[in-house]
Amino acid sequence: MFKYPIFQDYTLGNAAGEILIMLLVAFLLGMILHHLLQKKCDCTNCAGSTLSKPDDLKVIEGIGPKIEGLLNAAGIMSWAELANTPASKVKEVLTNAGKRFQMHDPKTWAEQAELARDGKWEKLEKLQDYLLGGKE
Repeated sequence: MFKYPIFQDYTLGNAAGEILIMLLVAFLLGMILHHLLQKKCDCTNCAGSTLSKPDDLKVIEGIGPKIEGLLNAAGIMSWAELANTPASKVKEVLTNAGKRFQMHDPKTWAEQAELARDGKWEKLEKLQDYLLGGKE
C-alpha cells in the first residue's frame, strides 16, 4: 500500500494520535510565547496602549460619562494619570470643552483618583460622602 518501507506499519490511528500531539505541542508553545511576550511588555505601563482597558473615571465624584470622554481625549485614561495631573490642567480641559463643563471643579479629583488607584475604596467612599459633585 505504501511506497516507502518506513510507512508500512503506519495506520490511521497512529497518524491521528501524532497529529493531536503536534497540535498540543503547538498550542503549548503558543501559550509559552504569549506569556513571555506579556512579561516583556507590561501593557499597563505602555504609553497609548490599546491592549489595556482604561480605568472607569466615573467612580470619581464629579465625573460623568461626558467628562470621562473629555479626559480620555486629553490622554487621561487611568486613575494613576488623573492622580498625577494637576487640577489646573484638568480645569483647562474642561474650560476648552465649552460653557457646560466650565462649572465643574476638579480640585478633589486627583485625591480621589489616588485612592481609587491604590484600591482604598473605603477611604474613597468616606471622602465622597463628604463631597457634593466633586466639590468640598
